Amino acid sequence: MTDPSGNNSPPATNFMPLADPAMLSVEQMGFISSVRMLEAEVRESTLSGEQVKAAVADLFPPAVLFGTDIATLPYAHRELRKWLDGHGANLQQHSSHRVIMTLATSLYVDPEDRVAANQLASDLVAAGRRVGASAVASQPSSPARRGDASSTAGDRTAHNIAMRFRDASSKFSGNLGEAWMEYVAEYQQVARDYDLSQEQRFQYMHNILSGDAKRFYLDRVQSYATSFSQAVDMVSTEYNSIVRQNRVKNYLVGYRMSTLLSDGVTEAAALEQTYKTITKLAPQVPRSHQGDAHKVEFLRSAVVGSPWATEPLSRIATHGLTFQQLYGELEAALHLHKGA
Repeated sequence: MTDPSGNNSPPATNFMPLADPAMLSVEQMGFISSVRMLEAEVRESTLSGEQVKAAVADLFPPAVLFGTDIATLPYAHRELRKWLDGHGANLQQHSSHRVIMTLATSLYVDPEDRVAANQLASDLVAAGRRVGASAVASQPSSPARRGDASSTAGDRTAHNIAMRFRDASSKFSGNLGEAWMEYVAEYQQVARDYDLSQEQRFQYMHNILSGDAKRFYLDRVQSYATSFSQAVDMVSTEYNSIVRQNRVKNYLVGYRMSTLLSDGVTEAAALEQTYKTITKLAPQVPRSHQGDAHKVEFLRSAVVGSPWATEPLSRIATHGLTFQQLYGELEAALHLHKGA
């Protein structure tokens, strides 16, 4: 894009200069201000179009850019697309694409973000078709709508939920060492903090998923489940199959504390992590291996060979130690060993 003098510099005008702050929510004003701040940085540097795209993608995760609050800001996505192209992004728009889908398919490089962006953008387009051609992204909001406290609060809640589960460690990816219901329990606690209804819990559930589990959820659950509890059950069924149960069992059978020690973990920390791993994964093994005796055997196999563990292990058969008792005796024996 060239200015009147013929230079290839970005335009000097602010992004969405006619936007009236009095008509905007906090999130909408933050969106506009963030783009304007980025615009100032672009003017002072030599960022390429791809770098500008990457900067926008970093500023606005899919859950924010395609959230309800931004979607109801008149012309927001259209103006962002024009702004990006004006700074060298050259977004490729298919003839059948709406602007919002162009942003979703062109803006994000990370595969997980791209999947989420496409899903959220598709939902907005579908919602627009249901309520009218431009009710979601194009129709100007009236002062009464912008002043609707419940609408603004709902948009803010959606953003807050996305931020609470932004870290990869807070998301269930379907890896073998992860327990689905633990992530659900954490999500339920956050849902209680924000007083989410069952419908809202279902609506925001995608925030606790990543990787293969999120792809499964978007492809096989979100469009078919009719409630939060059904969605939880569908994910649970997928990640608690007989095949997976046997994989978890084999994982625990072969689990060794020595592997943690070789990675530089202290013995005390390794023992605690071993205990927590068995506790977390034991409910996911086949029903035939879910008894306390099996957890005792998993723990025995994990620590066997450690000199300080010999005496507690010898008491398993003679004293009928439970899993909790064995862990307590191993912890005490290790403490005495270190003291000696």
